Amino acid sequence: MVAVSRSNQRVRQLRKLTRKAAYRYETGTFVIEGLSLLEEAISTGHTPIDVFVSTNDDSLLGLIDGLTTESPRVWHLDEDTIRYVASTKNPQPVLASVPMMDVEFSDLMDASPQFIVVAAGINDPGNAGTLIRSAAAAGADGVVFSENSVDIFNSKVVRATAGSLFRIPVVHSVAMSDFFDSCSSSGITTYGLCGQAETQYDLCDYSSPLALLVGNESTGLDGAIREKLDVEVGIPMEAGVESLNAGSALSVVSFEVRRQRELHASNT
Repeated sequence: MVAVSRSNQRVRQLRKLTRKAAYRYETGTFVIEGLSLLEEAISTGHTPIDVFVSTNDDSLLGLIDGLTTESPRVWHLDEDTIRYVASTKNPQPVLASVPMMDVEFSDLMDASPQFIVVAAGINDPGNAGTLIRSAAAAGADGVVFSENSVDIFNSKVVRATAGSLFRIPVVHSVAMSDFFDSCSSSGITTYGLCGQAETQYDLCDYSSPLALLVGNESTGLDGAIREKLDVEVGIPMEAGVESLNAGSALSVVSFEVRRQRELHASNT
């Protein structure tokens, strides 16, 4: 049975984890919020360090007790304290601290990936989470965030991934020059999503190893990146619609990659 404890120190630490990226990286820890994310973390082998449960829902203790045999420390917090530490106005009754997944870019590339999603300068947490979720759903081998992108362990990003952060390797803070050098040496074709591209996304052949890049929500892929791309692709749209947001555009093309790869596999 899990032990229930109280600690002002733990509360202060939890609040810092939900608000300060530097503290997350200093401790190698981040926060997940909600029972579904906790279940997803545990089911994928990511055991929480501490679990924080609202005193308003004692039934949660039994549920948490059945999730893992490793018995994380459980702290019982009143409703006001949960609101104080959580990152949302209407917080979930369960929060947990979890060790960061330490994925190195070199390890991802050494695994001979066939399909990588690259977020180049993505700053919106919701878009970042959508990118990770879509990449995982489309069967990508990993997601790379450039060094000027949002922190992937930001609470809003983590929520937006809906647990996919635990299901796909995600690398952060990668220099784009290193990325393009690795793709060149590994024979990976780089495709960039560009609003004014002449090549329609579904007319490309995605059967070979590839990286799919999407840029900043406002400015798209910058000129230095576009110069290094092998192919620029675009999504045709009805008149008057300029573009999709980064997460939506990435989802559309990622599932075309998945469709072609499944078709290729069935014909070989």
